[in-house]
Amino acid sequence: MPNILTPSTLWNDFDDSLEVHPVTLCEKVVGGVRFESISFLGRETGDGRVKIFGVFACDEKNPSSETVLILPDSCDGVDEGLLKLFVDKGYSAFMVDYRGEWEDCELATVYPENISYANTAKCGRYKDFVDDSADKTSWYEWVAVGIYAHKYLVSKAGVTDVAVMGIRDGGEIAWKLGSIKQFACMLTVCAAGWKAYSGVGKYDTDDVKLDEERYRFIAGIDSQAYAPNVKCPVMIMCSTNDNRFDYDRAYDTFSRINPTFVNDSVITYSIRCDSSIGVRSSADMFLFLDKHLRHRQVFIPKMSEIAVSVDEECNLIATASFDNQGIVEEYGLFMAEECRDSAVREWTLCNYKRKTSDSGHEFFLDVYEKTTTVFALCYAKYSNGFTVWSKITVKKISGLFKNSQKKCRVMYSGKNGIDCFTVAAPRSQAVGGMFFVGNIMVPQLVTKERGISGIYSPCGLSTYRMNTPKYAPEVNSILKLDFFCDETAEVMFALEDVDNGQIYKYGQSVLGGVWQTIIIESKYFKNLEGEQLSDFIHSLKFCINCEKEYAVNNLMWL
Repeated sequence: MPNILTPSTLWNDFDDSLEVHPVTLCEKVVGGVRFESISFLGRETGDGRVKIFGVFACDEKNPSSETVLILPDSCDGVDEGLLKLFVDKGYSAFMVDYRGEWEDCELATVYPENISYANTAKCGRYKDFVDDSADKTSWYEWVAVGIYAHKYLVSKAGVTDVAVMGIRDGGEIAWKLGSIKQFACMLTVCAAGWKAYSGVGKYDTDDVKLDEERYRFIAGIDSQAYAPNVKCPVMIMCSTNDNRFDYDRAYDTFSRINPTFVNDSVITYSIRCDSSIGVRSSADMFLFLDKHLRHRQVFIPKMSEIAVSVDEECNLIATASFDNQGIVEEYGLFMAEECRDSAVREWTLCNYKRKTSDSGHEFFLDVYEKTTTVFALCYAKYSNGFTVWSKITVKKISGLFKNSQKKCRVMYSGKNGIDCFTVAAPRSQAVGGMFFVGNIMVPQLVTKERGISGIYSPCGLSTYRMNTPKYAPEVNSILKLDFFCDETAEVMFALEDVDNGQIYKYGQSVLGGVWQTIIIESKYFKNLEGEQLSDFIHSLKFCINCEKEYAVNNLMWL
């Protein structure tokens, strides 16, 4: 019977004593940043040693001794734009390739034949399952690459302190590294374990049946098993509406972090972001690094707290409490209803009620009258620029409240401002496909003909609002919106079924310079195979794209 290996039994005897023998393959300087492509040796597999590839980046004239080890997603290679982002912030950065051989990619990590499954393109079941034991998985080999990358960095001249950051699968690797090796701090992006529960939401009521293979995966691979062993402060960055990452479970991993470091650790949320990290969390990331990698005096407030209750007028409200040791410059509370699938949950900014104390604020939870479950999440931005979040509060409710809402056919109108929508394709505009450092992530309210305002983004618009009970369509509903385009052009509408990944599209020509009404039936939307969308009763993400400047208003159901 295969062994069930735990983090300690899996890594206690790992041999990281071998010399790495680094070789510089090439160097270049771009925009004041020096990029050094490096090859060095990793672990011995029995068929030879792993040949690891990575790129080290630093300021050409004033290289920093504080370095960030970056682990990309398992399908991504080295991204010079992401390296430059960290160098521009005053750090050195080393991004290591662990995906291995990849089409049209000459410089990559080379794995011996006996562990060819370490190549992402060949991993098969070795990534998502532990059929034998945890040391016979892609994850084991990827963490081994990270261990030797850490060994290379600590031996490199000019490097003193090292932090580790991992993106998606790279973040799952970072959890392992943070419990095996000593880092100044650890940052994980859309990665917090629970991969054995993929496709099963935290709030699904069905019992989850686990077999021995799943127990082997949980014990040796899933990151929540490593959280109690981490040796440094951790920052978990969560993107909502990401169908590869269940942020509902992220706090469960956060709460398991080694008690020695949990008070110095933080968790952040990027609201309405689809697999990307918003401006607030990106800024927090560098403040976190300033504190723990540069050892500067940076005030990181305590996590905010939320309590849901009914006020004296029978309104459903949430009371948010913030850390009063610092100066709060901005705050807000978001609400979502009913939807157990985190990937399609619509977060709505709540209306403010009143201040109750130096650190307490009340917000109205204007829920739909038939809602039985409400989710609440608040943030507070402090004067030093750091934004802290609460954990997600989940409350079962029943009955009617004074502020209960009726069913509504209008999902968006100009009076909503920019609430409801976010940009359609965030990864195409983000640094490294992940981090936003400017305001391009925020849609704009623009005024067009006859003084009518609508919402616009040069990156397209998207919303999950049709998944909210208050705005949910009927089986025979028809979609209607008002659209203005500065010039005659084609507007593309898309609906992504988050459950199966199918994307249905419909394009329509629009005249320039006039507001016009567009009416769309579900059958107008077709996928690549030409199949029509049967109705709008799905877990859907709705997107609007147009190459010309435009405005959208009065999105509603007929």
